[in-house]
Amino acid sequence: MNRTLSLITPSGRLTLGNFLGAFRGMVASVQAGEDCFYGVSDLHAMTTSHDPRVLRDTIAEVTTLFLAVGLDPARAVLFRQSQVAAHRELAYLLECTAYTGELGRMIQYKEKGRDNPSTRVSLY
Repeated sequence: MNRTLSLITPSGRLTLGNFLGAFRGMVASVQAGEDCFYGVSDLHAMTTSHDPRVLRDTIAEVTTLFLAVGLDPARAVLFRQSQVAAHRELAYLLECTAYTGELGRMIQYKEKGRDNPSTRVSLY
């Protein structure tokens, strides 16, 4: 059986492209009987500048849309990243074993953080 994990980062307004590119495929995977885990990557959304009130509203919007597009919580696991203790625990272990030089070569850092003096540590 196929197992699928996909998260949506609540970093802005959702568009038709989100539906066509992500949500439609998620629903199809669930309907095909795959083992699906879909979530809102709210912690990832905090790695860049954000307004906490807007982020809270966007998280609620994405969560609501999971249900509105037809994702059935009885057939797929729907979750918020910040509510999964294992994610925080793994992040701590990675922080204890990774070196700054290794992290500086990560694509995420190169694209979002290089040459930005206010880059958040969580982006590493």
